[in-house]
Amino acid sequence: MVDEQALIEESTKHCEKFLQKQQRSLATFTKDSSLIYIPDEKLERFRLDSAKGILYLPLARFLDKNLDENQMMWHIYYELALYPDWRKETRMYLNRKKYWQKEIDSMTNYILDRIKKEGLEKDSAYESKIISNYVRKEVLDLLYSLDKYVSFLRVLQLCPIYRDEENFEKIILYMKEIGKTVEWISEMPKHRAFINSFLIIELYKIQPKFEECVENPFHRKIFNEPFFDFVRYQLMRQINNEQGIMERDPFIKSFIFPAFKELWKQEIDEMIFYKSKEGKEESIKGGENPFKQDDIDEVQESLEFTYEEVERILEEMLEQQDQMVSSVENMMNNKMDLECYGISQGDQQLFQFYSNKMKKEREEMRQFWKKLIGDAKEEISVKKDHEIKGKLDIGNLINFYPDFIEAEKKGNYKNLPIFNRYLLESQTNILPERIEISFVIDNSGSMDSRKIEAARKALAVTLLSIDDFNRYLKDNSEQLNQKIEVLSETWFFGSKYYTVKEFNHKNLQEKEKSEIIHSIVRLDGTDGATDDGSCLKEISNRITPRQARELKKGNQIKIVFQVTDGASSFPGLAKEAVEELLSKNVEVYGFQIGKNNQVNEKVFNFVWNEGYKEPHGVIIGEEVEKLPRELLKAVGKNMKSIFNN
Repeated sequence: MVDEQALIEESTKHCEKFLQKQQRSLATFTKDSSLIYIPDEKLERFRLDSAKGILYLPLARFLDKNLDENQMMWHIYYELALYPDWRKETRMYLNRKKYWQKEIDSMTNYILDRIKKEGLEKDSAYESKIISNYVRKEVLDLLYSLDKYVSFLRVLQLCPIYRDEENFEKIILYMKEIGKTVEWISEMPKHRAFINSFLIIELYKIQPKFEECVENPFHRKIFNEPFFDFVRYQLMRQINNEQGIMERDPFIKSFIFPAFKELWKQEIDEMIFYKSKEGKEESIKGGENPFKQDDIDEVQESLEFTYEEVERILEEMLEQQDQMVSSVENMMNNKMDLECYGISQGDQQLFQFYSNKMKKEREEMRQFWKKLIGDAKEEISVKKDHEIKGKLDIGNLINFYPDFIEAEKKGNYKNLPIFNRYLLESQTNILPERIEISFVIDNSGSMDSRKIEAARKALAVTLLSIDDFNRYLKDNSEQLNQKIEVLSETWFFGSKYYTVKEFNHKNLQEKEKSEIIHSIVRLDGTDGATDDGSCLKEISNRITPRQARELKKGNQIKIVFQVTDGASSFPGLAKEAVEELLSKNVEVYGFQIGKNNQVNEKVFNFVWNEGYKEPHGVIIGEEVEKLPRELLKAVGKNMKSIFNN
């Protein structure tokens, strides 16, 4: 008799050895070379511990099903198909409810109106909270089902071995074992059956029937393409472009959800409602309450993560990410390191106060940076010359005319490169190697507490956001296919000018942190008059001839943002400095905050807006609280123009 424990131990060793050989393939697929894979004979399903970076495999189930190595790898790939996007867009996945709230509210109101027509709006079985929870679950189940379909497609696309007939048949066999068949969806409500039909069509090449339905949604056409083919092509295109939830959910909302909603409404219209009896409600045809939260569509023998398990994984990921950000932001932990830079405990606490104040705006910028980097690599139509098929190109024909004459004699034109055609190619924008951003801040005596408060908030969130951007650039350097860094400096001006924060190399983390803190705490309105011209002139003078050439070529980018509460004390010098910076291909912008008079506005416009092709100054005026958002908006707009050139 075979010792079961000995068999398990032997299988574990074999599995570990096999997974070790597959490490490179798994790292390429998941974009995470640090993820560890451990077989566990006690598990019934896969389990991902994102904090430890371990995927536990249900070894006993693998043995029960007698899976070969290809099948085992398919299950791993299938479970981790969305893992790169989970890590990249963790918050978006967890906040899906908010993104879909409009659709949830619309269907909730539709059902409540139907209940009201039946005169049951006061019945406890049909409370708005119960209906809202039901609708929310239906929408989230829709998204989960489509996520699983996209996971299936991504494995097929990135791992062609599973398109082979033999391997694909084994996948179909597993799906049948866990009950994912045509019969499975035939027992569902029409709107749920519709969503699960995508996987069924993919597996069995059979288009499900929808009885008592006005129109089968799969009989429709979008842009003259069959509905299923159009959806599949677009999802595949997103996979090929390494796009994820940020592109997928808007697509679902535009093209899939309307058909889902139509079937769902038809179901609601066909329902017969009854009054509840002794706290237990009845519904259509005396059956169970259709708004009861259940898991009737969940398959029992599946090895896959459940919806709840995916939520847990995402929450763990987000907690990790927040901890990493907090550790970077937590200046208190670096007290000894920062004291040598003149940062006191009070300075750190004041900075933390402003950092906490601007958390919402900083998080919005994080999402902006992620999307910006994702959009930097796109597929474009590129003309290809010297092709052996396509549109006849006269220039190519002339160049290859002797060959054409020879081919004409033989009657064979197949290999003549005399055509051109347009092909979609993945092309990464050529980005500058270095982006410098200078913040020039008015610290003159007219800067009162309200203006200082707004300027401190603006500086805190913008400088920290640039740090976030640099981290994302580093993490996505492989995708961008080049090295790029964004550096910031801070200048204060009044009667005199001076730098508070320099362009620091990313390795000088303590110095960078201390100077960001100095930029906030030293802004106190104690520097006298408003001589911004001299400060801008000094920034211009520091541009070396070599840097000027790099700026002209676009290999470097330099941007200057000035914040002032009034008119320049020397407007002629200030305008001359702005013009000089613009002539050196530097982008320059000015923001005016605080109460104004006609003279001050005239001087500000003279320096920043008059005589240029486009205005460079923004008058915010008395609504000084708008400064942080306006400054972030300007920074984001400039970065977008650079990355989407």
